[in-house]
Amino acid sequence: MSKRKFSLLRRREEFHSHYTAIDIGTEVVKALVVKREEDRGIVIGVGKVRQSLTDMQAGAVSDIQAVIDNVDRALTEAEDMCQLVPGQAVIGIAGEQIKGFSTSVSVPRAQSQTRITQAEVAQSLQMVQRRALREAVRQMSQEMGVPEVNVKLVHSAITGIRVDGYPVSNPLNFQGRSLDLTIFNTFAPLTHIGALQTIAQELDLELVATVAEPYAMARGCANDEVYELGGIFVDIGGGTTDVALVRNGGIEGTRMFALGGRAFTRRLAGELGMSLEQAEQFKLAHGAGTLTADQRKLAHDAVDPSSEVLAQGVALALEDMARGEALPPAIYIAGGGAALPEVADQLRALNWTEHLPFPKTPTIEVLRPEAVSGVYDSTGLLTGTQDITPMGLAYHAIQLDDEEDQPLGGVMRRIMRAMKV
Repeated sequence: MSKRKFSLLRRREEFHSHYTAIDIGTEVVKALVVKREEDRGIVIGVGKVRQSLTDMQAGAVSDIQAVIDNVDRALTEAEDMCQLVPGQAVIGIAGEQIKGFSTSVSVPRAQSQTRITQAEVAQSLQMVQRRALREAVRQMSQEMGVPEVNVKLVHSAITGIRVDGYPVSNPLNFQGRSLDLTIFNTFAPLTHIGALQTIAQELDLELVATVAEPYAMARGCANDEVYELGGIFVDIGGGTTDVALVRNGGIEGTRMFALGGRAFTRRLAGELGMSLEQAEQFKLAHGAGTLTADQRKLAHDAVDPSSEVLAQGVALALEDMARGEALPPAIYIAGGGAALPEVADQLRALNWTEHLPFPKTPTIEVLRPEAVSGVYDSTGLLTGTQDITPMGLAYHAIQLDDEEDQPLGGVMRRIMRAMKV
């Protein structure tokens, strides 16, 4: 059970203005306490706890009790720093079995002169969600080699609404012949989401949102230019690499594959005759640029082949998501693995335009914490590209109240509840 000692925030205004953002990474659990001030979030507490090799596998929890203990310690660090315990938590979810994709439906309207009603929108949204659920079950069953997987909806967001091809933010009371809706959904196997729910329950957290980490990262870092021109966000974690595609003004899809920082650590350990712990510290020093010239050469020779494989994995993920349409002109990378210079170098070395629909060779940019819009760190502890994902989760947390106030927020909540039963 949790050993956290401060009282929960009881006053309504305080309870709804403080959140905990939890990134349960394969290598490190990161917990942020975030205070919402108007439309921005201030990070007032940070906790980081390293996980054991057996606690997580490929981004998924493999030892629930061990992860509970690690999350508890990270929460305690963050809460001790600011001396309060937010009751509401947003937890990131990752792993190669997580499916995030956009689904669109065009609904013809028999009476184009009548105004669009909330009931009509709700019916259309249910149609989109049923179609998305069938597709998620099909994909996971095919990949896992079983007849049918018990799949749960994790997160859902409306990313596009059009009436007769005209983009609108709220379709209610418009007239037209057709209503087009695009929804981004994240699905996960029951075993995966159930583990996170157990962790939240054991630590007395009110789990207000579970969100795919590449979605949170892309949403937190995408500025107006990215929404206009598109962008590709790559989060290189300890066990997985997550790819999110922003195109046509919204987040269109995510893909995850089981290759991350641990592969570099194992490679260093094998090539240089180190223990895994020594190799991990050597890798971190290489990413920080603190090795000697001779050590840098050893590190480069060891991790460069794995970096090339990772870059090819990103290309394969984008080939799957492109669907023949032009891909955006910029790739943004983050996560602990992005600190290794070889990763960006191998991404720049790929001939992107030869096999993928890039109009031109994309730029490669390593993201820093300043790239997360609307989230400000008052602790001075969020300094590297590995902190982008928890800050993206913090951004998602501070946007929750605004989403609930949206015209279709209530409709989406009812549909989400129905699909989660």
